Amino acid sequence: MKLFQSAIFRSLCAIIVGVLLIQYGGDMLHWLTIVIGAIFFATGLVSFIVYHYTKKRFEETQAIFDQDGNEISRSVLSFPIVGIGSMILGAILFFMPNDFNKGIVIVLGLVLVLGGLNQIVSLAKATKFAHVPFLFWIFPLVIFGIGVYSVFNAGSTIDIVMKLIGWCMIFYGLVECIDSLKIYQMRKAYERSNAKAREAAEARAKMQNPEDITDAEVVDNEPTDEPQKDA
Repeated sequence: MKLFQSAIFRSLCAIIVGVLLIQYGGDMLHWLTIVIGAIFFATGLVSFIVYHYTKKRFEETQAIFDQDGNEISRSVLSFPIVGIGSMILGAILFFMPNDFNKGIVIVLGLVLVLGGLNQIVSLAKATKFAHVPFLFWIFPLVIFGIGVYSVFNAGSTIDIVMKLIGWCMIFYGLVECIDSLKIYQMRKAYERSNAKAREAAEARAKMQNPEDITDAEVVDNEPTDEPQKDA
């Protein structure tokens, strides 16, 4: 159920991004780069602040000694190199968004490529417990193809490529939602069928197990040698 909910959330996010890309085109790409830069800078800044706060608390803490009077060595804090790198990258994206338009287009194209591959893998897993119609295989191939086209044509007119990616994002979100719902229903039907078959097998096993047969009273019908007494 959690996987199904995750797929629905992923579908809604893809549809929203697709609508924004269609509506704003290149402007959306510009602001998207700025937002990504701000996120990178914020995460790096938080890690840097946490490092200095933890280092200060670490230095204020008194040394700890064992029973023999030896000082117990404490772990050394590592400098947040990744955080500094995130801050630098975030600042570059924030202040120079136009220089990274092609890179963002490539990233969005790769998202479509990975999304199409993920749908193909999900359908392949679904074939283990149900028949997947041929049409369901066409949709992820279309998404994969548009993603590849976007990656190799990132230098083309930004507005045209962004609108193409936007429509494909909406298409991907709808297909992801339909596939997830269909696979969820097929899995549930498969589990119910297995449960019924297991119950039937257990019932047959109980009927064939001699230990479950109740002991019957044995009636001795053989004639006795003693003469019957007249009443």
